Amino acid sequence: MKHSLLDWADRVSTRLDNFCRTMGAVFLGLIVLAASVQVAGRYFMGYSPPWIEEITRYSFIWMIMLGTAVLVKSNGHAVIDLLVMRLKGRARRGHGYMVQISILTCALVLLVQGLQLIAIVYQQSSPALRISMAYVYAALPLGGAMIAVQCVNALLDGYRDQPSPAMEGA
Repeated sequence: MKHSLLDWADRVSTRLDNFCRTMGAVFLGLIVLAASVQVAGRYFMGYSPPWIEEITRYSFIWMIMLGTAVLVKSNGHAVIDLLVMRLKGRARRGHGYMVQISILTCALVLLVQGLQLIAIVYQQSSPALRISMAYVYAALPLGGAMIAVQCVNALLDGYRDQPSPAMEGA
């Protein structure tokens, strides 16, 4: 039973990671396309529509939030490992748990505060695209939720890989 739940969590985490990678690539492609159109418009026509800048900015926000979840899954976030490299065994594992719990706490704050922000700005429209700013700010709670899922999975992976108490003394 224990391993089936852990395996399920790992499958959910992997699918979520694949989704974030795919959507991040889509947003990156949209940024490149929009920036290229903006540069070409300025160069050839002397004018660039203002909505292109908004598409670029909003795509960048979404790409960052999705990319953060990918980095948490792959343990690729920025770290200063001067201390960690000196730790061994339980101390190193405990440090890893503390890092994941800290990231999880920030992700939950992002989730809750992002939902509150959406409730405030849902009637506000963007200046050029005229879309609800709720779509833009939805990146915060959605990114927070995805980061939280990846943190929980990392904590479960640590539980899965933890040696039994009988083996730790040997």
